[in-house]
Amino acid sequence: MKNNKQLAYSRKIVHLANMKRFKIFGFVLAALFVIIAIGICASGFISAIDSMQIIGGLGYATIVGFASVTGNPSNEYVVGKQVKAKIYFIEADQYDDSLAFPSGNRSIGNIPLKAGQYWHTIDAMLDSPELNWKGTKGDLASTITNTSKFVLGGMGDDVLELLEKGIGRGFFVVYEICATGDKWITGNGCKPAILTEFDGGSDKDKTGSTVTFTCECGKIWVQYEGTCPVQAAATVAADATTIALTSNPQYQLTDGTAATHNITAFTGVSDSDVGRIITIKGSGGTYPSTIDTGDSFIVGSTWTALAGKQISFKIYKDTATYKYVETYRN
Repeated sequence: MKNNKQLAYSRKIVHLANMKRFKIFGFVLAALFVIIAIGICASGFISAIDSMQIIGGLGYATIVGFASVTGNPSNEYVVGKQVKAKIYFIEADQYDDSLAFPSGNRSIGNIPLKAGQYWHTIDAMLDSPELNWKGTKGDLASTITNTSKFVLGGMGDDVLELLEKGIGRGFFVVYEICATGDKWITGNGCKPAILTEFDGGSDKDKTGSTVTFTCECGKIWVQYEGTCPVQAAATVAADATTIALTSNPQYQLTDGTAATHNITAFTGVSDSDVGRIITIKGSGGTYPSTIDTGDSFIVGSTWTALAGKQISFKIYKDTATYKYVETYRN
């Protein structure tokens, strides 16, 4: 028993000694690396910032910063055939690139459109829309590819026009998940989705075409928190302090006649409107309206309705009152 204790103690001493040597070796190696990096920086070959990034690389190169991952959500999030058959789209040329494309991590807001431009819709065959995403490791860089497919029935002029003139062109396409109401989009201001393929025919089973959009923009699909108006924005009268809510998702403010007015609420709101996204567009002019936190609105900071600006809200219900929480602005 005594020999066993002595052996265990000896092993512990040896282990501690080895650990001490490893620590010393690590400190020496790090110091050598720092000296080399400083020498390179002093020679003017790279900048001081780049040098610090090289030095810091020892500490953070392997740290990605992932959060805990839940890969087993409730059934409504994993059930198949849930992409709504009605699809919204705009051509990339309809995007007003004089304004910034909406940015975000896992969601984005309204895509600003050129004057007089609106979204269009596609009525695909039921249960046909599919969203896919694939990541592939390359020799120098990895590639993330998003694809969407759906079936258009028949050989109508509208279908054939889209296929003939749309092949190879850029689009922004929004899909909705029926079970959750979440909308999804891929692409950015530089890389829209491309209509890359269609495959159609008339046989004993069906007459129609399978359409494929493809996008490689560096990100998997993100949620679209904006609106997809298919009509002109509803006009809000000058000097108004409230906005009458309708089925229209966008509202165009009008410059005040003699003073600036603060918008305080929407009227005509019901429980069926909870969850809707609504957008207010700026008027510009001498007396543009404002919206601040208070009354029914919750905003990050006071918004002024300047020309070309817009702000979006999501409708919530707080006990017996409705609240409008900012989701996006530009």
